[in-house]
Amino acid sequence: MSSLILPDSTVAAQNLCDASGRLDPRAVGWSPRPLVECALPGNWGRRKRWNHWCITTPHWMLTLTLADLDYVSYGGAHFLDLDSGKLVSHTQRRPFGMGCHLPDNAMQSHAFNHNRLQLRADDRGSNIRLTATAPRIGGQPLQLALDIQRPAHLDSVNLVCAMGEKTFHATSRQLGLPVSGNLQLGGQTYSCPPGQSFASLDFGRGVWPLRTHWKRVVFSAPGGIAGNFGSGWCDASGLSENALWFGGELLHLNEPVTIEQHPSGALAPWHLSCASEHVDLTFTPLQHHHARPQVGPFFADTRQWFGYFDGILRGPRGEKVPVARAYGWLGETRACW
Repeated sequence: MSSLILPDSTVAAQNLCDASGRLDPRAVGWSPRPLVECALPGNWGRRKRWNHWCITTPHWMLTLTLADLDYVSYGGAHFLDLDSGKLVSHTQRRPFGMGCHLPDNAMQSHAFNHNRLQLRADDRGSNIRLTATAPRIGGQPLQLALDIQRPAHLDSVNLVCAMGEKTFHATSRQLGLPVSGNLQLGGQTYSCPPGQSFASLDFGRGVWPLRTHWKRVVFSAPGGIAGNFGSGWCDASGLSENALWFGGELLHLNEPVTIEQHPSGALAPWHLSCASEHVDLTFTPLQHHHARPQVGPFFADTRQWFGYFDGILRGPRGEKVPVARAYGWLGETRACW
């Protein structure tokens, strides 16, 4: 497993690709900070770009997706009231990436604009202002303005790997970001309880195979506890995106994490574990959401479960760390795109 070296301020960031759009081998590896400029020259029609935000609180969860697949751009907002079980969602598409501004760096502002859905993240480095507006989502107007903190000491998982001879992907997983502010859905206002509300960012850029399948798990808890696990897209690369955070300190797990659901229904519990025993968690879903956007023969069939995690983690020095009702989500996608 390779690891990028943190550059000093006089060294230019590493480019993901060469001028012809092929993966630069020098970009491959992982780093605790985003170091790669992810421009994707050439490869039109095969490029995948997205920024996916998830907000978790003890009472509600929200996901916002901004994606550009060259032939179509996509914006989505999904809101879940954990107390009532109410789930509302709204998506919009525009042709040829129109209305979607996704930069080449994980620390830059991004936006999706449609007259029925506007999403924007103004990234100032140490903080992000996240806003969204939709005139009708589940029959009601949506307005949100959230302030997300990105503490200077907080590391992230930044990974570049080859997926095949001509396919590759770069990602930045930023978890456990404290969030404040309010969301208004119709006549009801939802706030972010201090110390219990967290944001996560999934920044992805790459040239993917036509058919793919992957899983991902994310959770955050008070005290700087968080976890990111995934499978599918980097399995054959010898690299891992699996990681835990303890008090904001990143522990990179260079091993697979098994993610299995009990075969008793859509809301059955899941079990997560690994050989080193760093992870032994049960995920209890509270709600299940299924989306399958399709353009001609291309589709992304995504199932997402929202709920909480309980169990035991092992910290950097082998100590046992209990986890109780850490809110998060689990997603599984099969795509032809």
